[in-house]
Amino acid sequence: MHTRTQTLVAALTAFAAGIHGHIIMKSPAPFGSVDKSLTTSPLSANQFPCQVGSDPAKFYSKQGLDNKMVIGEKQTISFEGSAVHGGGSCQLALTDDPQPSASTSWKVIMSIEGGCPSKSGTGVDTYDFTIPDTITPGDYVFTWTWISKLSGTQEYYMNCAPVTITGGSGKRDVYQNETMELFGRDDAALPELMVANLAGINDCKSELSTDPQFPVPGSNVVKPGTNNKFAPISGSNCVPKGVKAAPAGGSGSGSNAGSSSSSSAAAQTSTVAATTSAASTFVTVTIDTSTLPAGTATSSSAATTTSTSAVQTASASASPASSAPGAGPSGSPASGTSGGLTGACTAEGMFNCIGGTSYQQCASGSWSVLMQMPATTKCKEGQSMTLWARDLKNAKDTLAGRRRGY
Repeated sequence: MHTRTQTLVAALTAFAAGIHGHIIMKSPAPFGSVDKSLTTSPLSANQFPCQVGSDPAKFYSKQGLDNKMVIGEKQTISFEGSAVHGGGSCQLALTDDPQPSASTSWKVIMSIEGGCPSKSGTGVDTYDFTIPDTITPGDYVFTWTWISKLSGTQEYYMNCAPVTITGGSGKRDVYQNETMELFGRDDAALPELMVANLAGINDCKSELSTDPQFPVPGSNVVKPGTNNKFAPISGSNCVPKGVKAAPAGGSGSGSNAGSSSSSSAAAQTSTVAATTSAASTFVTVTIDTSTLPAGTATSSSAATTTSTSAVQTASASASPASSAPGAGPSGSPASGTSGGLTGACTAEGMFNCIGGTSYQQCASGSWSVLMQMPATTKCKEGQSMTLWARDLKNAKDTLAGRRRGY
């Protein structure tokens, strides 16, 4: 009798798990949640991405969905369901493709290695994240992907949601602030989405009963699990079909406390050959209008943002960048400078300022060549994630002069 009772309980438990499914993203509200067409099953190759149905136009309808996110402000992803399969690893990513397909490129904004969607492996948890300021405000598709830990077979889960991203209220007023900044604002630093366990997409596989470590997780990696058992993903080109895997982001090592970190290249689970890459930098000139002569006209058309290109080259076969001879404007190699760093680096996106007049950046795991700062600007000596230029408060009184930073 006791055995029959145990069997009945096990059957009811399995039935309940089937009703509630595995796990589904609850917030932000995903495609398919309004008409209940989204299931909690893992994806097959023909459902990638997002568990899309036979009619993509209908599936990707935003009717009844209103997800808003503000750059730099805390966002929360939550789930519903019961079969957490002991946790696993997840990624959060964005694309500006309104109807993602199997060949759509995504930008990963957070990698959660172990402890997702359950930190303890027994029930769903919530996770906080932010939209980085390298993302331009607009309409996007947000995705959550999950490789489960104890499912008994290699699986890949994915839900997607339409989101409208806006700039934060804390962003600097282009006509009120008095500083000039040099930002690294290239979203190419965000890695491509990792895809595995879908034979029709690529040959990548996770190891059963482990928490997968992503080959290129990016610099924003958290490890919130309480019972992690890490293992690398096997295979090559573990990205959407036809998308080139770019050597971006940091390593598989992160914070056990759930905070973002840039981590050691020694923990990288996949060796990525260095290639030539280009990173864009934005010089944002902001104007103190309170000191302008009376009657001076200002408008949004008075452009205060100048984009310069800083091409950073990492050699695939020789030693990475070093200081180089030659002179030129911002974006060309600096002349007469020394002290540049060479070789590998781990803090992806980190700037290194030399003498206030030249800089380099950690890009794709290597230090770039030294680049000349734009005319009339200075960077903050040493290493930082932001290069700060001089104050414009004592600039010339003409509006044209202020635009150029003189």
